Amino acid sequence: DTPLAERFVARTTASMSRVSSFAVSVNGSGRTSRTQTAPGVVARTHRSNRFNSHCVGTRPKRKFVVSRNSGPPVSGSVSDAEELELITTVDAPASTSKAGSCAEVVLPSRRVMLAAPPALRLGKTMGALFSLGLVSGAGAEKPAQAATPQVPSISLTPLHKSGALTLHDPLVYNGLATADRTSLGLDGLLPVSVCLPSTEVLRAQAALDACTTQMQKYRLLISLQNTDETTFYTLLNEKTAELLPVLYTPTVGEACQQYGTLVQRPSGLTVSLNDLGKVDKLLANWPHETIKIAVITDGERILGLGDQGANGMGISAGKSMVYAACGLQPHWLLPIQVDTGTENEVLLNDPLYVGDRRRRERGAKYDQLLEELVEALRTRYGRNTIIHWEDFAPRNAFRVLQKFRSAPISAVTYNDDIQGTAAVTVAGTLASVRLLKGELRSQRVLFFGAGQANCGAANLLVLAMMDSEPELTMQEARARIWLVDSKGLVYQNRPEDKLKGLSSDKAPFAVDLATLGGSQSFDKNDLAQIVKASQCTVLVGAAAIPKAFTKSVITQMASQNKNPVIFALSNPTSKAECTAFEAYEWSGGRAIFASGTKFDDLTVKGVGLRAPGFANNAFIFPGIALGSLAVGATKVTDKMFLAAAVTLAALVTEEQLQKGAVYPPTSTIKESAVFVGAGVAAAAVDEGVAREGVCGSGFISATGAKVPSLDGGGADDTCTNWEACVRDFAKTCL
Repeated sequence: DTPLAERFVARTTASMSRVSSFAVSVNGSGRTSRTQTAPGVVARTHRSNRFNSHCVGTRPKRKFVVSRNSGPPVSGSVSDAEELELITTVDAPASTSKAGSCAEVVLPSRRVMLAAPPALRLGKTMGALFSLGLVSGAGAEKPAQAATPQVPSISLTPLHKSGALTLHDPLVYNGLATADRTSLGLDGLLPVSVCLPSTEVLRAQAALDACTTQMQKYRLLISLQNTDETTFYTLLNEKTAELLPVLYTPTVGEACQQYGTLVQRPSGLTVSLNDLGKVDKLLANWPHETIKIAVITDGERILGLGDQGANGMGISAGKSMVYAACGLQPHWLLPIQVDTGTENEVLLNDPLYVGDRRRRERGAKYDQLLEELVEALRTRYGRNTIIHWEDFAPRNAFRVLQKFRSAPISAVTYNDDIQGTAAVTVAGTLASVRLLKGELRSQRVLFFGAGQANCGAANLLVLAMMDSEPELTMQEARARIWLVDSKGLVYQNRPEDKLKGLSSDKAPFAVDLATLGGSQSFDKNDLAQIVKASQCTVLVGAAAIPKAFTKSVITQMASQNKNPVIFALSNPTSKAECTAFEAYEWSGGRAIFASGTKFDDLTVKGVGLRAPGFANNAFIFPGIALGSLAVGATKVTDKMFLAAAVTLAALVTEEQLQKGAVYPPTSTIKESAVFVGAGVAAAAVDEGVAREGVCGSGFISATGAKVPSLDGGGADDTCTNWEACVRDFAKTCL
């Protein structure tokens, strides 16, 4: 009745004012819920409505016990219907009301939820509560308390949220090898077994072995990176040769194509046109502050697959993993996807596409976004932060590189597709010349494809020829190089170029047909005939046109060369100009072959074991970064890339050359990065772009550390062992 309700409200309000907190534990088939309420708050327990339809009235009353800070426990029973709206309060004497005092309600039922309603609602359950003595009001007669077994009170531990956070922190979580479980709140959240980090690596390897496709392995490894970086990078370091084809080319191309189906994606930073004016705020969200290298793509020309839009993040992440595999710390690396739209109709209509559904920005906003991004990176992480451009389309690749490497910006920057591919191509050419026991200047090189990769390689090859033969002029060196683009052979006064003319990167290599004499009458669009007309000794493909090196092309190369040099550099494998088997088969086993995708060694009848070269940029860009960072380079010059090429070629042993290999094995990629870095560091000093006094002082200002071999030793206080210099730098600073 109303008077009773009024007395109840008054009484419970007074009682609750003396209770600092209480908790409810639910036993039986349910879970435990702990809640503390402030003084003066009445708690209401109820059951979720999802249980009502099939639970209410289906079971007999269940017993419960209320244990209090003082006084004997109170017991009783409650039905499902009564539990639907159960209002309880705990009467604690004022003398026990203090911080941490707690009363406990034990119900053998499903989870009880606590809430703090704005007002008390009294239902028919009230009578049961009064009869059980759970609540009291003025004039309410308390029945005699029935004798019940003593129920021990449980002291509740405060909720430990850090455990769940640790499970989702890849920088801390290390599977069953995670240290300090108790302090991290992981007790009970992991199986009781404790193992060494090496066991977690074995566990990951076993999971990889269970995968049946490369793409399955990619998905598993990305999941591992997102959950346990320690195990991921240890496995990558130990199994580099095995995992690079999974995390990098060729599988990364497939990963970009399937990016929308990846539940766990590689970590990286996305910057879109929507972020103009606030790019630095995005960088502030990245968890690491020690960034030294930013790998940036706009996704417009991913490998040989064309415009992949925002799915291009896979290539930025893949390049970052290669850096890490070669010894640079993961927290120094920042993969970035610049999302300015896409022209890929399939992606624009794909409901799973992760990017901005708009046509590509071709105007001023594109440049503004790149400018703001580079400035934000250099302001936050240092002016010498390396800006690595990756897989931009030709329309932007050369222009963007030139813009940011030149004054007034003068960033430490390079484009891996232009300069990295150039260096690895020149390295393979130099190693081939060693195998042929010839001279570089006597080689005639035909580039099939005149995009950024081959144009970059052509320019660096000219520099290499002039460096090896100082008397050779630039014009003479260029005359030894031919280009084939989508319109056929690039030559002077080509009719197809009358309207727009040749681009500035192709024009220097346009062939003067008059120099060919009577041999001008050949099909300028037939590659086999161009091979014959040029009398080339080296054929390099980077046009992403699969099977372009046909049997007629390779047999023509073999007819005019004892050992034709054939490089099929296009990635992924589906875009390769030919396979290793085709090159060996059609040349009678005499070809010196290399490719952008690794092919297995082959036994050629009548020749023996042949080892196809792996002409991958992964042999170049990690060493470029390592050498540049070691000497604090303020610029990355063309001669630094040439030094990388010369060094890489020198790393090929005579034993490897005899098998036809013109690149070191992938298993040596980390060690190769140190030697390449040494060559780059020495070239940076020669070019005058190294930090002043880098050899004389041996002092790395960023860490305050001394690097032993930077102390000089030469007569003019110059470094006498750049390999030791870079190795010591890596040890001290990485």
